[in-house]
Amino acid sequence: ALTRLSPTTMALTLETQERDQLAFLPGQYVNIAVPGTDESRSYSFSSAPDDKELTFLVKLTPGGVMSTWLSEQAAVGDEITFTGPNGSFFLREAERPLLLLAGGTGLAPILSILRRMRDCGSRRPVHLVYGVSTDADLVELDRLAELSASLPQLTWDHCVADPDSTAEHKGYVTSLIRPEHLHDGDVAVYLCGPPPMVEAVRKHFAEQGV
Repeated sequence: ALTRLSPTTMALTLETQERDQLAFLPGQYVNIAVPGTDESRSYSFSSAPDDKELTFLVKLTPGGVMSTWLSEQAAVGDEITFTGPNGSFFLREAERPLLLLAGGTGLAPILSILRRMRDCGSRRPVHLVYGVSTDADLVELDRLAELSASLPQLTWDHCVADPDSTAEHKGYVTSLIRPEHLHDGDVAVYLCGPPPMVEAVRKHFAEQGV
């Protein structure tokens, strides 16, 4: 399935007859080969490890090889290949509270983590801050609302960096991190997004002494 979630973001859904042979941890990614090219691109699962369908969030970049294929050529029924899973970014089993920070399509692995928590009946307190650059990048808010309904210990908020945004909160994810989200330092922070955002959050926590 190819679902345009916003002007800048697409959801890609895959089915495989070998689903029972694919095991991944919530947060991991695969390298998807772009049909008709020698290129591949890395995408994190947004689906839970036990979901039958595999889902991914793709940021559509003008001129990008995967973006061009998805926007102009891809059709339901096409076959594609991927390798993986890869990555050491995945949910660790623990009891401490969670702070999840997602930037753009970095929301995908965070969704996988939340879906895993829902499926295993986790009671860990969890707060999510989701940030994007513009209103056009904002996706899956309905999905987050659904997850918060099935995860009563989940709280979440979102922000948009564009000062002309219609969002309630304008700015970056760090502006929405409150002291209560850090649980006096006894917190596990999961961060996924564009490199500048990741570095900004690292710097923020370093300055806070976390």
